[in-house]
Amino acid sequence: MKKIYIFLLTMLIVISLCGCSSSANTTYTVTKDETDFIVDPENSTISDGVNTYQYTFSGNTTTYKVEITYPDSSSYWFSMQNNNGNGGWSENYDENRFIAGDTLRDVLIEKAPKESFPGKVVFIILLLGIGVFNMVSPHTAWYLEYGWRYKNAEPSDLALGLNRVGGVFAIIVAIILIFV
Repeated sequence: MKKIYIFLLTMLIVISLCGCSSSANTTYTVTKDETDFIVDPENSTISDGVNTYQYTFSGNTTTYKVEITYPDSSSYWFSMQNNNGNGGWSENYDENRFIAGDTLRDVLIEKAPKESFPGKVVFIILLLGIGVFNMVSPHTAWYLEYGWRYKNAEPSDLALGLNRVGGVFAIIVAIILIFV
């Protein structure tokens, strides 16, 4: 029964850590070519202190689509897929009148989400599972690792303690990997 409580407490801690979010202002500043750009993801705007540009951005740092609308309603767009970029602009786009679309695109990519790897998610789940298993049932974990090799063998208290500590360590590493 004690093991179930430990397991539930661990899951509660993991879930609560995953559920943490920042309610702070999401606006951030990026400096590019000696100009400070203020990006407001909530309103989808970029400001260079003089002009404000509307944008749409989807994807991550390696595969994305971006469209920027200038104050005069001209537009610039670019998409990146498999290291192949393709872009263009509307007829009334003037690169010399406002900030170039390439520069604004680079500002958005600066804080774009990194590409996620499905293998990382599987690894984190596996690490959490092994960690919880070693923490909740160190005797079974010891048996699966060493005990099956010997007849009538019993683990020492130190071996059981190390299995528990290893389980806690695996859970901590998995939690850190969630945020990295």
